[in-house]
Amino acid sequence: MQNLEDLFHSFETGIRSIKATKPKEYLNSLGLDYAELRIGFNSGQFHHNKDQQFKDRFEALGVLKKSDAGVQKSTMTAYTVFGRYGVVFPLFDKENTIVNYFTVRFGLNSPVEDYLNADGVYPAYPHALTKRLYVVPTVIDAASLIQSKALENKDAVLALHNGQLLPQHMEAIEQLQELEEIIIIKR
Repeated sequence: MQNLEDLFHSFETGIRSIKATKPKEYLNSLGLDYAELRIGFNSGQFHHNKDQQFKDRFEALGVLKKSDAGVQKSTMTAYTVFGRYGVVFPLFDKENTIVNYFTVRFGLNSPVEDYLNADGVYPAYPHALTKRLYVVPTVIDAASLIQSKALENKDAVLALHNGQLLPQHMEAIEQLQELEEIIIIKR
C-alpha cells in the first residue's frame, strides 16, 4: 500500500469480511449497500505488523498520528488511526484519484462524522455532459440518493463538505458543459 487509493482497497476488503457484521448492520440501517456503492470499513489495524516506512507514509497523509497511549514493548510506537472502526467513503479529485476520506465512526454513543482533509468531492466529479445536478449537504445524503436509483441519465449528485461549498465544488460545476438545472437539497 502506497497511498489513499491502495488503502481504500483494503477498507473495501474489510467491509466484505465475514467478521464485519456491525458495519454492515450500520449501513443497512441507513439503507446503503456496500456492494453497490464504494464503501469500506476501517478496523483501525491496517498498520499493524508493518514497517516504520509504511507507517511514516500514512502519517504524512494524516491517516496515522503518533499517540502517547501505552504499548506492550518500549520499542513500539502507538498510533491513533483516522476513522478507526468506521465506515469509509472515498472522495476524488478531477483525475478520479482518491484524495480524501469521509468516515462515520458508528460504534460510539452517537456517530461521529469526519473528513481526513478538505480535498476532493463525493461521489466524483460529474460527467461534463451532466444536465441536472443535485447538490446535497452530506456524503450520506449523496450515497442515499445514488442508492435510491432516482437519478436519471445525465443526472449527477455532488455532496457538500460539511455543508460547505468549496473551490473544488465550483470547479466541478463550472466544467459542466450541458448543465441546465442545479437542484439544491437542504435538510
